[in-house]
Amino acid sequence: MSKNTSILLIVWNVLLSALVAWGLLRKPADPSTAEALPVDPAAEQVVPAPIVPRDPGALKEARIAFFYMDSIQKKYELIAEKDRRFRSEGQRLESSLKNEMAKAQARYEELMKKDHTYSTKAEVAKDEQELQGLMARIQGQQADSEEQLGRLEAALLTEITAELKSYLETYNAEAGYDYIFSVQNGGQVWVGNKGLDISDDLVTGLNAKYRASKGTKK
Repeated sequence: MSKNTSILLIVWNVLLSALVAWGLLRKPADPSTAEALPVDPAAEQVVPAPIVPRDPGALKEARIAFFYMDSIQKKYELIAEKDRRFRSEGQRLESSLKNEMAKAQARYEELMKKDHTYSTKAEVAKDEQELQGLMARIQGQQADSEEQLGRLEAALLTEITAELKSYLETYNAEAGYDYIFSVQNGGQVWVGNKGLDISDDLVTGLNAKYRASKGTKK
């Protein structure tokens, strides 16, 4: 019936888009170096936006790290838990729909076997209306199942994204990187220095936080 799509693949696409080029700039620009745009006498009350000068050589001193999204996807235990929950709910909804379809099929066969030779038009119309109702009920339940799975997906993705982003902020408060990139195998970012890979650190920290939260809940 439905979309039994793995939440891991969805997480891949959503988080990759959300976290590529995620940067934490440690040093704000010095306001004393900002240049103001000239104020138009005709619009004296409009505050002009400052222009912050950029140093093209600053990137040479930037501290950069990256992590493989594949590693997070495969090894982060929270994602595995949410994937199991999503699959379980999908199977439950699918099983419920199959049961309803079996009931509808049985009733359909009963109606089709009826001898309408001596049936009135009203009786025939009633049977036809019941058949249409069976189909409408099945279609409605299928649509409801899809909607429930969609809401569950959104909730799980929001939770996973928030956890990953929160941990990145905590991690970088100590690590002090200027930029942390997420990298997809076969993607558009080519990694030249594997020594900048912090995937294992993130997986270890994320799972430690996840296990601690599970222990707290218990």
